[in-house]
Amino acid sequence: MERIGCILIGYAFGSFLTAELVARVLGHESAFSIGDGNPGMANIGRHLGKPAALAVLAGDIMKTVAAVLISRAVFPQLESLSTAWAGLGATLGHVFPFWHRFKGGKGVTTIASTIILMNPFWGIIAGVVGVSAIVVSGYLSVAAVVSMGFYAVAMLATGHPEFAFVSVVFQILTVYCHWSKIKGIKDGTTHRAGLSIRFWEMVRRK
Repeated sequence: MERIGCILIGYAFGSFLTAELVARVLGHESAFSIGDGNPGMANIGRHLGKPAALAVLAGDIMKTVAAVLISRAVFPQLESLSTAWAGLGATLGHVFPFWHRFKGGKGVTTIASTIILMNPFWGIIAGVVGVSAIVVSGYLSVAAVVSMGFYAVAMLATGHPEFAFVSVVFQILTVYCHWSKIKGIKDGTTHRAGLSIRFWEMVRRK
């Protein structure tokens, strides 16, 4: 029941889509009607600018951290496990918000925040792997899948069953959320990441 409680707390926080608030305030329209309709940092930043993207990033981190802190306070007996389950709930709320017919964002920031809070060492390493994958592949969707896959393997290797289980669920969610973008790489409908474009342009100039 404690784990379900953490998931519910996380879901309540995760269902608040920061991108929707930022889009309404700065763009005067719904995040779901901007660009590709994804209420996430990349889409908002692409169309409303870097300050808007940073606001979305900060908000999504804060809601995940808030869900974790409250869950740990309410269910202290779970100790660090509350982080994993609250983070899972926050991601489920972000991806499947009840108020928008269960159609939300991709959960990149909520997942990234959770895995760092679960295990800072492996979470940061997974982040480095993700950035490297962006540069090499050129696509955020590929990087998200590779990074989360690396972290899931690390958690399986550590032998912590609940962290491993939540990590595998995160990997499944990541593939599910990014599948259309991954398929779009082949037909050219998926945007290349600006970081990768700038990096390879710099390499060519040298």
